[in-house]
Amino acid sequence: MEIYQLRAFVAVARVGHVTRAAEQLHLTQSAVSKQLKALEEELGGPLFDRTTAGMTPSAIGRRLLPLAQRTLDAAGELASAARQLQGQLTGTLRLGTIVDPASIRLGELLSEMQQHCPQVDVRLAHGISGTVLQQLQDGELDACFFLGEVDDADVSAITLGLESYAVVLPPAWAPRVMGQDWAALAALPWIGTVRGSSQTLIMEKLLRQRGLSRQTVAEADQESSMLDLVQAGVGLCLARERRVQELLAAGRLVAWDGERIACPLSLLMRAENQARPLQAALRERVFSVWPAAVQA
Repeated sequence: MEIYQLRAFVAVARVGHVTRAAEQLHLTQSAVSKQLKALEEELGGPLFDRTTAGMTPSAIGRRLLPLAQRTLDAAGELASAARQLQGQLTGTLRLGTIVDPASIRLGELLSEMQQHCPQVDVRLAHGISGTVLQQLQDGELDACFFLGEVDDADVSAITLGLESYAVVLPPAWAPRVMGQDWAALAALPWIGTVRGSSQTLIMEKLLRQRGLSRQTVAEADQESSMLDLVQAGVGLCLARERRVQELLAAGRLVAWDGERIACPLSLLMRAENQARPLQAALRERVFSVWPAAVQA
C-alpha cells in the first residue's frame, strides 16, 4: 500500500465525504476515489459504508483507521527526523490554544518558533481546556495549553504557572455577598460555562467537595461574555483575577472577599510523542518563553 492511499483513507474518515477530502488533499475527487478503491482491494474489504448523507468508516475501517494514522505519523516523523539531521526541521505542528493570547504568551512562543524553526508550520486550533485536551488524546493535536489538573498517565504536562480564580459579582450585590460562605454563594444566580471549560471543572469539584449545587441562570462560552452578563446584574461567576483586574479597578465588578482558587496552566503533549522532533522543538521553545516552567 502507498502512503497517499492512507492519506486519502484518513482524510475521508475525518470529513465523511470524498469531495471535501479531495479539496483538503488538493486532488481531484476521482483520484481520491481510485486511491480508496485500490486500498480496499489490497486490504480485502470495504473501508466505508456509503450513504446519501456521506461516508462513515465500516467495521473494518474503524479497526484500521488508528493504524493508518499511526503509519502516517511514523512516516512524517521519519521524514522530519531526516531533515533535522540535515539541519532543517520541517513539518506541521498542531497546537491547541485557550483563553487569550497574552495569558499563554502565544505571540512570544510563535516568535521563538519562527526564529529557531522557520520551516515548521504552526497551525492553531482555539478552544476550551476540555475540547483541546480531547483533541490531543484523539491525535488531532500535537500539543495544547490547558487550565486545570490533568489525570491521564498518557499525557505529559509542563506546568507554566498558576492562575488565580475569584468569584466576581455585580457591585450592587456586594452587601449580600461579602462575608458569606460557599453555601450562601451557591444559592445565588450564577453564570455558568460550557462543559469542559476550566471554570466548570473547578466549580463542579469545589461544590461536590462541599455537598453543594448552584443555580445556573445563563451559560457562556467565552470569558468576555460571562463578564458582560455579571456586569449586567444577571449573576455571579468564577473568573481569572488576571482577566478582571481592570474591571475591578474601574468599579464595574467586585471580587468576593472569600477563597481564591489556584489553577495550574500547562502545556500538554502525549507522553509517547514528546521526544518526536516537532514536539521536542516546541518544548525547547516553551522553556525559553517560560523560564520558570516545570516538567510535571
